[in-house]
Amino acid sequence: MGSHVEEIKERLSIADVVGSYIKLEKAGANYKARCPFHNEKTPSFYVSPERNTYYCFGCQAKGDIFSFVEAFEGLDFMGALRVLAERAGVKLISGNWSKDSKKELLLKILDDATRFYEETLSSHNGAKSYIMNRGLTEKTLETFRVGYIPTDWRLLRDYLKQKGYKDEDVLAVGLIKKSDKGSSDPYYDTFRGRIIFPISDASGRVVAFTGRTLDEESNPPKYLNSPETNLYQKSKILYGLDKAKTDVRKRDYSILVEGQMDLIMSHQSGFTNTVAVSGTALSESQAEGSGLVLVSRLSKNVIIAFDSDDAGIKATDRAVRIALSLGMDVKVAHIQGGKDPADIIKGDKNAWGQIVKSAKSFIDFSIDSLATKRLDEKSFRRQVTAKVLPYISVVGNAVDQSTYVKQVADKTGIKEEALWEELKKVPAIQLGVENKPTVSSKSRGERVELIERKILGLLYSPKYFKGDETKRLLVERAVGPERWKILGALPRETISEFELEAEVSYGDDRNVETEWLELLYNLEEEYHKKRLANLLEELHSAERDKKTDTAREKMKEIDVVSRRIQELKKLITFL
Repeated sequence: MGSHVEEIKERLSIADVVGSYIKLEKAGANYKARCPFHNEKTPSFYVSPERNTYYCFGCQAKGDIFSFVEAFEGLDFMGALRVLAERAGVKLISGNWSKDSKKELLLKILDDATRFYEETLSSHNGAKSYIMNRGLTEKTLETFRVGYIPTDWRLLRDYLKQKGYKDEDVLAVGLIKKSDKGSSDPYYDTFRGRIIFPISDASGRVVAFTGRTLDEESNPPKYLNSPETNLYQKSKILYGLDKAKTDVRKRDYSILVEGQMDLIMSHQSGFTNTVAVSGTALSESQAEGSGLVLVSRLSKNVIIAFDSDDAGIKATDRAVRIALSLGMDVKVAHIQGGKDPADIIKGDKNAWGQIVKSAKSFIDFSIDSLATKRLDEKSFRRQVTAKVLPYISVVGNAVDQSTYVKQVADKTGIKEEALWEELKKVPAIQLGVENKPTVSSKSRGERVELIERKILGLLYSPKYFKGDETKRLLVERAVGPERWKILGALPRETISEFELEAEVSYGDDRNVETEWLELLYNLEEEYHKKRLANLLEELHSAERDKKTDTAREKMKEIDVVSRRIQELKKLITFL
């Protein structure tokens, strides 16, 4: 295994690998980026080609190309090895490089089962005609490794047994079940009489299956999924992500659909940035490695395109909340007539493209949907409060919340003050997890300190600004006089550390003036965000105590601060 690792490292530079996932900018001899492992706007993530390593000053994430791919794609070492070996053109020889031979055995069982299902489909004309009549091409069947299993009780089990696999290992990956009726042969196939869709992890290794019955009456349920196993945790996988991840990043948005057929047809029609929840589970947690977290690292933009039936509407509601809680920019596609994406694409793939193109922000979609019910004004406003504000409540960023509240006010005519008052009544827990900002207050404090450290290093370094008084005054204005008293009194040895860090980070970067301005604007933005959060609390307090004049003044201050934050964002964009 060691030779494989070294060969891959020789062929792939860390800048090329990391740069294929996130946007890198040159910073002297190094590269920098916004860290993909925690929320930030000022880059604190550095890649060193000389050391072949990466390090984040914000969250202390660090490692080489293997640990990066593991963390980014939610894979184990072997999964990362497979991804990088394929990219480097290194052929892995099975059997002599696995860290976990048991795990590799189980993965081999799943892959052999997939091959069996594929071969069985090709020899059963009825099943193949059924799936191709749904609109799939031969090439698509091959790409997604779609298969079939007849209704026989032990067809797959007998095949795997002939290949030398033990029943307990096949049972461990969910391909067979064990009867409790005391039979002499208690094992039987999990999937029977079904079209089989393999579910793969981000590296393309099959870890589970979904089976679609051909006869709901005699062989329910309509869809049957593999049980959770050591290889397959539903919350950590989105169907099709292994094939969609490159185009999600390239196009800078993902399309989230419900079913396997929806995804496969969407890919077949050219929307190869589509992922699906069928056979998996959107996690209510923002925990490392959950499916939608991995997608959000590739792009913060998502279009949710679920069915328009009651179940689809409920699933859309939940998906919107989860995506918003992850800091994603969420749009919803309007699908009419009770059809699903697969049906639409089969009928007219151009119609699907128009639906995706016409997707609306979650606020516009929700309010427009309510408008079609022709409610009286009072009922309409109550429904807006009940249906839309819970979405805004899960957004962790105070500035984004303020933006969304203003959008609702502009679209409905409801006063912002009234919306804020109702928003306070929305339960703090919406998803079964604590509703809190994606970045904790402690993390934000650490982020501010990081920016301050970089700014002071540039300000005082003899290589850069040499203590320029004009720039010092700009820093003081950004942080305020109270904070500057503390920063200005830092001991010389501390400033020396900051200078060294700046010189290592920026080297001979000719754009250091631009870097300085971006840091300065970001620092001022952070202090304004803190001020905005305090003002919102003061506003809520004034409204609670019915101090109308005070509340009005706070609203004016909030408007001023919000405008300055937006100005700073534009200034950063134009740099």
